[in-house]
Amino acid sequence: MQTVEMAALRFEDVTESDTIVSGPPPVPLPTWKIMLLVAAGGAVGAMLRFALTAIAPAVTTPTLVEIPWATLVANVLGCLVLGALNGHLEISAGRPWMHPLLGTGLCGGFTTMSTVVLEGSAMIGADFPLLALLYAGLTLVLSLGAVVLGLLLGHRLAARREVTA
Repeated sequence: MQTVEMAALRFEDVTESDTIVSGPPPVPLPTWKIMLLVAAGGAVGAMLRFALTAIAPAVTTPTLVEIPWATLVANVLGCLVLGALNGHLEISAGRPWMHPLLGTGLCGGFTTMSTVVLEGSAMIGADFPLLALLYAGLTLVLSLGAVVLGLLLGHRLAARREVTA
């Protein structure tokens, strides 16, 4: 009987550049510090989202409805930043406060799926179901694409930083 060896499973063929090293495990923060970091980041993220909405308000009247661009931009930009942060932290160990403050707090406070649902419902209620469907589709596709792009950018930046360090 002939044995077939799979080259992809041989350890000798794996070089150090083929693996991702995350470094030592981070020291966990106390729960109360995590809560304060998330709250602070969330407050800043919500204020930034409100400012964006104030700068670019959406037109919504009984006969005219447009895509709420500020909400769409906030969600896509927040997903991009969150993806970049996570991509960077997968390669390079960051400080233990980074993810609660910047990821969960800032990006979580800046992005808003509940507003997407509310705005989409208002579009349907105003008899603009196709616009609501377009808005939901754009939000989904662009936000997921932004996360993937952010992960790739975060990986690349962290890898470049590791090489220069």
